[in-house]
Amino acid sequence: MRFAADEDITRWVSAFHEAGHAVIHCAAGGRIKRAVLTDDDNGYVIPVEEEPHPGRLMDWLAMILGGHEAAARFLVKHAGYGLSHARATTQPGARSDLAGFRRYARGSGISEAAARRETEKRVRRHWGRIERAAKKLHARGRLTQV
Repeated sequence: MRFAADEDITRWVSAFHEAGHAVIHCAAGGRIKRAVLTDDDNGYVIPVEEEPHPGRLMDWLAMILGGHEAAARFLVKHAGYGLSHARATTQPGARSDLAGFRRYARGSGISEAAARRETEKRVRRHWGRIERAAKKLHARGRLTQV
């Protein structure tokens, strides 16, 4: 995937962010109702499940962090960013995700560092699927399956 120098990649970052959530969730056995990109280049994913399955908290936490990790990886692979810069650049779009992560992780014994390491592994493992989902989401603005 290549971009023109003047192309605004904000919508692509959002597509990869939302595809990251959706694919990581589905790869762990979850289901999504839909993933959507909005007209202002933001987005959201609505999982079928409203809470983590008992004993599967890491899967839920990886889904929450998967959007940020996928968006950062997109900037590294397709826009020439270094990983630290990519993560810092995509951090503002992940603020509500991080708040959700902290709410679910509190008292679980799972640190943010451990969950990020696990999420990074899952994003790498499912990168092809994330790319395909992000391309469809970018083109259509909506997904119901990944």
